[in-house]
Amino acid sequence: MMLFNNKPIDNKKYSEDILNEGFSIYEVCRVFRGKVIFLNDNILRLDNSIKKSNLAIDLNSLHVTDQLNRLIQLENIKEGNIKYVIRVTPTGIEQYVYQIKHSYPTEEAYQHGVDTVTCHAIRENAEVKYINSGLREMTNKIIQEQGVAEVLLIDGDNCITEGSRSNVFFIRDNVFYTAPLPHVLPGTSRKRVLNICQENGLTVVEQRVNYKDIATYQAAFITGTSPLVLPIAHIDGIAFDPHHPLLVKVMEHYFNLLNKNF
Repeated sequence: MMLFNNKPIDNKKYSEDILNEGFSIYEVCRVFRGKVIFLNDNILRLDNSIKKSNLAIDLNSLHVTDQLNRLIQLENIKEGNIKYVIRVTPTGIEQYVYQIKHSYPTEEAYQHGVDTVTCHAIRENAEVKYINSGLREMTNKIIQEQGVAEVLLIDGDNCITEGSRSNVFFIRDNVFYTAPLPHVLPGTSRKRVLNICQENGLTVVEQRVNYKDIATYQAAFITGTSPLVLPIAHIDGIAFDPHHPLLVKVMEHYFNLLNKNF
């Protein structure tokens, strides 16, 4: 079951291929214990995507929260990911709300970190979360062929900006580094990590990290809807410390916050 323009339909009648036509913006929300975590952050980012795309859409008229909660109740979702899509058509907009397959990191991955690789790619208008089938297909192929958890994108200045479906942080000399807006998507978990650092007096420098310098950093991690806060063990074979004290501290605060509020 899914929602099309806020009406339940059989999801067998729907194919995501339709989103390759025209322009679509979207959000992926994570359900934990029957509730969408940090929902307000998703709503704010959706509003940002609408405005940055110059779409004449009143966010309040979409009733996004009601639709998400309706699907959760209809499908009795306790845990998983929900995708909300606004597709722009010549006659107006269409809304789609449905569950998508999810893959969450294992406990071992959180303990020991994951392997990643890089590729040269740029997401145009990076602050907007829009359907980009070409980039997704390319990075999915790399992930599958190389057996890694994520692909980190390198821009025209040879700097690492973000992951194909995540944000990325580096730690060196007790300072956190992450690429700033407008070079990256304003991730909801990224925002949460920035808040945690601020509340705990941890220094964050928002600047891109040049690929040639990554070996000088002690630790790295990705953030996102599915990984939450996940240590990186290797980038292109270069090793990082998944047990760095500041990384562990941020992870503890993030997961405590999650358990406390949901």
